[in-house]
Amino acid sequence: MKKYILILSIVLIHFAGLAQVNDNPIEVLSEKLYQNEMLSNRFFRNFVFIKTNTFKKKVLADMDKSLAKFDDNLSYVILHLPQNKDIKENYIKLQNYWNVYRINITNYDAKNYKSLIGKTQKLNKLISSLTTSILRKHPQYGSHKKMIEMAQYNTENTKTVDNIAIAYILKNGLEMNEAFDYFDIDFGSLKKGLKKLGKNKNITALAPDLVNDLKTNLETIQSLLEKENYNPKMMYSNINNYSKKSFKLLDIILKQ
Repeated sequence: MKKYILILSIVLIHFAGLAQVNDNPIEVLSEKLYQNEMLSNRFFRNFVFIKTNTFKKKVLADMDKSLAKFDDNLSYVILHLPQNKDIKENYIKLQNYWNVYRINITNYDAKNYKSLIGKTQKLNKLISSLTTSILRKHPQYGSHKKMIEMAQYNTENTKTVDNIAIAYILKNGLEMNEAFDYFDIDFGSLKKGLKKLGKNKNITALAPDLVNDLKTNLETIQSLLEKENYNPKMMYSNINNYSKKSFKLLDIILKQ
């Protein structure tokens, strides 16, 4: 671990002065940060589907792409950190934690999925904290607060929808009866977030049907939870569709 800290410290010193947060438009930086927030849940979501052999080949391919995307985004973010000691230290904490987490998540050990819940939640917390601190230091933050608020609604909804799938598979596929106790799942808040996104005229002008498509996916996901028949393939299809559309929506939000 000390080795990682030393290497990252050298990297940060090397790149200091080459680029700063104010060298980069807030829209571009926001996309990298919010993509990683959404991806931070996606790894564990894919893990539980892999453990139940649900579209395993497809999910493994998605896992590889998601891991690579997260790494690419982190490499980009390090070039645009504010000249702030606390933020740089938080970045190092995230990078060090990520180096260990990605080994855990690709280990595919059937015995470790319970511990991965807490580890995934910690990864989420680290990246969310870093996102907030970086963007609030950006000189364009004040003029883009509404855009960032919309991006946050979309990001939080996407993570919550992933948590629904994770809990569903853990409970029914891996026989973890208390699975839903680990996650804060509120359909009211999900629908409220989608309603606010749907009221944004810029979003509806650029993608008139996208928010409604997300609502339809969410309704199908909710109906799956209410049925007694376990259907992991149907859950994955709807979660995967929701995830793809939410990444597209993030791009639209940040192009306003």
